[in-house]
Amino acid sequence: MKFKAPLITLAAGLAVAGVLYGANVNLSRGLPKNNAAATQTPPAATIAPTPAPTPTPSAAKSSAPAAGNGSGLAGQQGTITYAGAVDGGAASLGVVVNNGKAIAYVCDGRAAESWMDGEMANGEAQLNSAKATGTLTGTYTATQIKGTVTAGSKTWTFTIKAVAPPSGLYRSQSSLRNKLDASWVVYDGKQVGVEKRNGALQPAPPFDVNSKTAQVDGTNVTIEPTSPATGY
Repeated sequence: MKFKAPLITLAAGLAVAGVLYGANVNLSRGLPKNNAAATQTPPAATIAPTPAPTPTPSAAKSSAPAAGNGSGLAGQQGTITYAGAVDGGAASLGVVVNNGKAIAYVCDGRAAESWMDGEMANGEAQLNSAKATGTLTGTYTATQIKGTVTAGSKTWTFTIKAVAPPSGLYRSQSSLRNKLDASWVVYDGKQVGVEKRNGALQPAPPFDVNSKTAQVDGTNVTIEPTSPATGY
């Protein structure tokens, strides 16, 4: 029959069209998926926080006394005074120190006394009298000094504390010693001193710590605080 050839051609064309249609459908189905995959934003990478730097511990401040500083306090300038009774109370002692230089006075308030000066550094004190009548050897801190002191033939041990003015060491003004030649240790409201008169020692008269004067035969005599700077 003559119409078989067109039918076969038609069938073949339909088959090819079906194959193309299926391929197009599959392609169109894959596009959204591929597009979604292409447009999907990848998750941001997690960034670990940078740890804070560990602070370096600061160097501990030293409270040790500075070498050569007579006050026993690191870096402290100025004057510190120790005063009190020797062990047993038979005499009184005062020590004034300024930056390693020291002056001291010990007396029994009657007939024994000695002025001394010298060095105080690194916790050690060694003072001597200019006339070799007294010595002081001891150790000290910022709050006390302890050791042994002599005046003439007498020797005492002591531990005395740091004190505040008006406690301290006093002596009559050098230009007025023809009227009154006396020295005192002042502490706890007490005045213990010795006066030289006609070459002999006797108890010193009291003086006014506020005006720093003493009455001698109706005349005011000037009394001065004593320190390493002024001498004795």
